[in-house]
Amino acid sequence: MEHTTYVYMLLFGGLLLLSRLLESISEKIKLPSMLLILIMGMLLPDFLGNHQSYLSEEQAESIASIGLTIILFYGGLTTRWTSMRRVIWSGLRMATLGCLITAGAATALIYGLSQLNLDHNYIPVLTNNAGTQFPADLPLALFLGAMLCSTDATAVLALLRPIASKIPGPLLNLIECESGFNDPVAVILAGVALALAKGQLESPLLLLRDVGLEFAVGALVGWAGAYLGTYILGRDHYLKPNAGSEVICLALLMLSCATAFLCGGSPLLCAYVMGCVIGNSRKIDCIIVSEFTIINRASELVLLICLGLVVFPQDIWPLKWYAFVVFLITMVSRLLMTFITLYRSPFQAPEKTFSAFAGLRGAVPIAIALQAAASGVAWGTVMPAFALAVVIYGLIFQGYFLPAATELLANALQPQADLPLNQQSS
Repeated sequence: MEHTTYVYMLLFGGLLLLSRLLESISEKIKLPSMLLILIMGMLLPDFLGNHQSYLSEEQAESIASIGLTIILFYGGLTTRWTSMRRVIWSGLRMATLGCLITAGAATALIYGLSQLNLDHNYIPVLTNNAGTQFPADLPLALFLGAMLCSTDATAVLALLRPIASKIPGPLLNLIECESGFNDPVAVILAGVALALAKGQLESPLLLLRDVGLEFAVGALVGWAGAYLGTYILGRDHYLKPNAGSEVICLALLMLSCATAFLCGGSPLLCAYVMGCVIGNSRKIDCIIVSEFTIINRASELVLLICLGLVVFPQDIWPLKWYAFVVFLITMVSRLLMTFITLYRSPFQAPEKTFSAFAGLRGAVPIAIALQAAASGVAWGTVMPAFALAVVIYGLIFQGYFLPAATELLANALQPQADLPLNQQSS
């Protein structure tokens, strides 16, 4: 056991160091660092001459759950109501109703094309490395739509940061606001799909009751943890640099999320609510955000590395065409959702199109896929490789062409310092 522990320390320590170096390289070659880190994790076992995964799916799912709570907490921590309030209603519509529209449209298209495939081979079929095919029934189609309906603000803003001056400020706030709120919705929908696949849903009314209770308990525990956090962190001692405020945040986060789970609530929603309340408290200084950034970035890197270590390149190859079709379906569904939810908003058509195109997938679909792999569902074992394939397609096509899309957006819009969002509709 001791030997295994130090092997994991050597493995993750070396990979974290390499991941940081790859981030520097990605800025020079204009490719997303997430893409390089995922490829590194996939190729590592073959490079070391080991054709078996270093992590089991259960181990990867446990690590991913911890990492996802930290990522959601940091997303809430960095959400500023003072800058978001002018786009809050549009962002909430996109994150809640929009997430449902994206998942619903993608589910309908995937399921409908799968039914047509019974007589005619219109699209490829989900196939694992052994050649086993999984036609998209309703639970599988719903899971695919739910897994891919959320977006990753960290990935998008990292790519847009060098060219952010060409993008209207409210549009950047809208993208960040939507990405911060839609993760819990995607996780809940994916959980419903897995429960449906395992035959654990007895009644829609019971489902609504359970989901509502899970949301309420998670939000309540998150608020209570944040209240305690603001009381402790509001002391002068913790407002100084290197005072250990990030340790207090991490400890309270673990206690609150564990309490929410044991009480039947959503630990992910608990983490996000807790981050929002602490981050927007007048008693808390912004130094806490900067100190917690290191923990969040490490969590994102570990999450990407975990998926790379679980999935091999040969697992992705049979899924390449099906993943590409689902990627296109998701993009079309997101474009439809954006124009519906932003109808009668002050955002112009080029900005709506850019917002739809900027919806990169990242850490959350990876964590959801690992959860499916450990759930015991027949098609769950294919999900890590499938999620990785879709994320790679997004990083290649969206990530590489996002700077060019920014140039097109700047040319399409009239030069203006800000949008008249004071007239934003609710």
